[in-house]
Amino acid sequence: MTTPPTDLVLTRQLHVHEFLTGRGWHLDGASDPGEAWFAGDPRAGWHYPASYGGQRINDVAGTTPVRLQSHFTFDDQGEEVFTVVPAGNLRGNGCSEHDTSERFFPLTATGVVDLDEIATLLDTLEPRARSLDPRALIECRYFGPCKR
Repeated sequence: MTTPPTDLVLTRQLHVHEFLTGRGWHLDGASDPGEAWFAGDPRAGWHYPASYGGQRINDVAGTTPVRLQSHFTFDDQGEEVFTVVPAGNLRGNGCSEHDTSERFFPLTATGVVDLDEIATLLDTLEPRARSLDPRALIECRYFGPCKR
């Protein structure tokens, strides 16, 4: 007997949740990873609260640099993937040091997230996120690429 897809999805989400919260990440959105519709909720995911040294930043759409975050989403073929968004400026704004783009991770053949691969990436991205200065990111975005 195989595990029904819904059970697999819930198990996958809970493993990622335990992994990220164990590293100090927080859950976003109004849904819980133990709910079947979590992966389809565009607000569901996790963020790294230590981004920008833990500073609280008012969110202004299209302006505020993004904090280190992750979520489940769907690729162009409709397959579920896991993504990590590094802290920084989205959409090609500013210099290459401050620019960021999503990194997509397909699920393994058994339908889970390769947490070892994610851990290796986060070992680099978490210290970077902690050290970034949001003011420098905003200045880079609006006053031209800085000389990094």
